[in-house]
Amino acid sequence: MKIEQSRPSAESMLNRIKYSTHESQNVFRVYLGSAPGTGKTYTMLEDGNYLLEHGIDTVIGYVETHGRKETAEEVKKLEIIPRKKISYRGSEFEELDADAVIARKPAIALIDELAHNNIPGSKNLKRYQDAIEIYKSGISIFTTLNIFHLNSIAERVEAELGIKVGERVPDYILNFVTEIINVDIPAGELINRLKEGKIYSMEKVPLALENFFKLDNLLILRELALRTIADELSAQSTGIGNPDEKLELKSNEKVLVLISSNPDSARLVRIGSKLAGRLNSNFYVLHVNLKNRNKTKKKSEDYDRTLSRNISIAENLGAAVFSFQSEDVSSGVVDFVNGNNISHIVIGATNEKRSFIGRIFKKSIVAKLIEKLPNVSFHVVPPRPLPSRPLSV
Repeated sequence: MKIEQSRPSAESMLNRIKYSTHESQNVFRVYLGSAPGTGKTYTMLEDGNYLLEHGIDTVIGYVETHGRKETAEEVKKLEIIPRKKISYRGSEFEELDADAVIARKPAIALIDELAHNNIPGSKNLKRYQDAIEIYKSGISIFTTLNIFHLNSIAERVEAELGIKVGERVPDYILNFVTEIINVDIPAGELINRLKEGKIYSMEKVPLALENFFKLDNLLILRELALRTIADELSAQSTGIGNPDEKLELKSNEKVLVLISSNPDSARLVRIGSKLAGRLNSNFYVLHVNLKNRNKTKKKSEDYDRTLSRNISIAENLGAAVFSFQSEDVSSGVVDFVNGNNISHIVIGATNEKRSFIGRIFKKSIVAKLIEKLPNVSFHVVPPRPLPSRPLSV
């Protein structure tokens, strides 16, 4: 992966793209920013126009200008692939048409907002899945991403800044990325752009300044973006000796997350996604349903609803999800692990209510799995602590 702290020169960029396309080695370039309004889409369009002017077949797969005049003007002569129209709940929406882009077969497709959630009824749940599909067809991808949409960063942003991140991409997306262009802008300058109406309409500015665009928030997000770039550079340097061997070792890793109807399973899935991204590995999620599980109608409805939500989160993060019935959870997991050569398991620490004698003589599910799978690395995640009660004085 090539990482640019600043944009490469136009000539070097052109030579790089020409070499890649001539050798049938397409690129996956991400224009990374700390927040909306840093100029990611504008920069991507500017580069796309330059390449088009120099003979590289470049098209717009999907670009959202958000009413920004400067961005809209930068579309210029770029061909726009018609969007796919999808009806949902009585309204019509437009999404990226991945099939149309692949059929058009350009050298480069510009795809904005990689973390976007597609409207139900779309071919894929997430736009990043569309982008990967296009990339795998041999087309180079130029795309944009805010740092807080990366799953591992989103977890920190929600916990530390209290900002809800509804659209995310799994960390393993970085396995596809070949180039990162860091579109950086000082926090103070970004706030000035906001006040001038260059990011949102003027009526939205006061609320934005009081919430997301607080100076402290922007400083932290900018630091996270720069730190992510530094981490990627560090990862590159460790693989300089024999990158082929390093990649081969990584490609053999497989991460499995065990989920249930417990709402905390969503956290396990996100932890597993982050681990899979770091290991450049395949990512699986497994639910084992006990055949003899007794549940009332109310419990059944709650169980199914929460489980479906957990599965949906796993699918959004790109996991291959499996669910089957077994008379015993640990036996079902062992069979799956052995049959799929799983190397890492993410599991929540069990909190089974048993008597004192039961705790002595009956092993927990985690203990059984560790005993039966000695060659697997276990990542046991403790449950979230309950809110502490205020001390009385």
